[in-house]
Amino acid sequence: MAEIADRYDPSIVESRWYREWEERGLFGADPASPKPPYCIVIPPPNVTGSLHWGHALNNTLQDILIRYKRMDGYNALWVPGTDHASIAVHVILERQLAAEGKTRHDIGREAFLERAWKWKEESGGTIIRQLKRLGASCDWSRERFTMDPGLSRAVRETFVRLFEEGLIYQDDYIVNWCPSCQTVLSDLEVEREERDTDFVYIKYGPLTLGTVRPETKLGDTAVAVHPKDKRYAKYVGKTLEVPSVEGTITLRVIADSAVDPKFGTGVIKVTPGHDPIDFEIGRRHNLPTRTVIGFDGRMTAEAGKYAGLDRFEARKRIVEDMQQLGLIERIEPYRHSVGLCYRSKTVVEPLISRQWYVNVKPLAEVATKAVRGRRIKILPRPWVKTYYHWMDNIRPWCISRQ
Repeated sequence: MAEIADRYDPSIVESRWYREWEERGLFGADPASPKPPYCIVIPPPNVTGSLHWGHALNNTLQDILIRYKRMDGYNALWVPGTDHASIAVHVILERQLAAEGKTRHDIGREAFLERAWKWKEESGGTIIRQLKRLGASCDWSRERFTMDPGLSRAVRETFVRLFEEGLIYQDDYIVNWCPSCQTVLSDLEVEREERDTDFVYIKYGPLTLGTVRPETKLGDTAVAVHPKDKRYAKYVGKTLEVPSVEGTITLRVIADSAVDPKFGTGVIKVTPGHDPIDFEIGRRHNLPTRTVIGFDGRMTAEAGKYAGLDRFEARKRIVEDMQQLGLIERIEPYRHSVGLCYRSKTVVEPLISRQWYVNVKPLAEVATKAVRGRRIKILPRPWVKTYYHWMDNIRPWCISRQ
């Protein structure tokens, strides 16, 4: 007589039932079915290791929708797959090589790619097993990988179509740059972290302004105030002689609505080459651009005597030099959000770079219209306001990587 277990073991029961569901083809969708279609394409997990709790939650919610629609008489299809996540995998492989005392240059391109495909098979296989263990009712006969030939053709086709429609273009635009990974990052690839720093109040001739990035003052090409700020109205349009660490410089005072008169002193320095807001201000006012921090995170030749210094070391040195020159009014502690590369955790540097972009504004307008017309409903409703804010303030999407 078989011994009866003293506690329930779900793994035995779940694996048996899942195997039966698969064998009976209960997860498959029939293209010829007269039933109304309902389809979800799984947000493909990156082949960077294993699934986490977020995947478990997200995929459970999708499974609930698919199973409900399947039982409600729909021809329900849940397409599974995994994402190549090239740069993230690149970082993982470099760490593995570093543990062996090697670099990708030591082993060469072909051997590095071979390792990448091997990692994909191992990690991708783990992810699929985990999804099945969760009970995900995907149609596994349709499993895809983002670098499959068919999907690669679809990407090329989409790129060409958008290019021909004028929605994809090349431009010199400010990007999120990771000095460690040596690549541009999308806004979604930048993590935000609260950090403590110094808010440095610097004298700019007759004006005083505050900044957390004094090292970028070497790239200033203007000073800006809000058009309705009466405190500084008399300075707008004038050119100031400003004593600085590189000698006396001339900066024009401009008025722009992007300036928050309640922040700091209500005066900002405009550095188009190293700040997204300043970049837009610079375009509106035809300001020149000076790039004083390079793609390696070090000060460029345009930084003068600070050239070659790491950007954070330059910050320290410049503050010390300004204190000696009597150019700092005061320094206050300040807590703010800092952008980090989601892979290397390196502080992201805003830099101007020639990249490929998608003009998402026309696409965002269509998406906004769908929600306003209630064709798409967002629940809970308070998130609608967040959605509109995101769509209304969307920036060109950088789609190229290095």
